Amino acid sequence: MDSLISAAARALATGAALQALKHVALRNDPPALALRGIAMAQLGEL
Repeated sequence: MDSLISAAARALATGAALQALKHVALRNDPPALALRGIAMAQLGEL
């Protein structure tokens, strides 16, 4: 797994959705898109 994807996943696990988005914002590969969707959903709950 890519280090940026891992860092984004760890950020999501700790509740830092904005930090996770910073890691995957400009990527278009499937894992990044999935993490971006999860982060956006977490931000929508705020």
